[in-house]
Amino acid sequence: MAKFTPNPALETLLARMVAPDVQRIAHQVEVEAKRLAPPTKRWVTVADDRVRPTHVQAQGQVVPGNLRFTINSMDWDRKHRGVGPNTYMLQPRDQTSRAVANLKNCRCATAIDPEGIARNISTSQPVVTGKRVTVTVTARGPMVVEAEVGTVYSGNLIADGAHFMARAAAAVAARR
Repeated sequence: MAKFTPNPALETLLARMVAPDVQRIAHQVEVEAKRLAPPTKRWVTVADDRVRPTHVQAQGQVVPGNLRFTINSMDWDRKHRGVGPNTYMLQPRDQTSRAVANLKNCRCATAIDPEGIARNISTSQPVVTGKRVTVTVTARGPMVVEAEVGTVYSGNLIADGAHFMARAAAAVAARR
């Protein structure tokens, strides 16, 4: 019986050979994640002297589309509705927030950016360490982890996760 002893550098050479394929697969995950990523939304006031102070403070706040804006609660809502120091709204005038004073006569709007999270998803160059090839697909930006996995706000308000990165990896794996 013949015994084969491979060159110790063979595993490293093979890792270098497959590195472009690993990067191509990771890039497919990036493309799919960009397609599945939720938009971001920005709180916009009418910017006049009638905008309530809590909404002035929220002006320009940007959150992933599946999450809630965090604005200061009005005294009346704290005392009578038990909402706590913050009110969590999906958009202006959001009835699910359990606030009343922060909703009444609100003239604010939400500006949607469909590419808000997607534009910050990228793929790294492959890194070969011994026999291992690593390529990372990253989503950067405020609250992207919460957008991926979801979160629970005070008052047991739930924001479901979009699972865009996990779904992207699963979709690419299913095609292989």
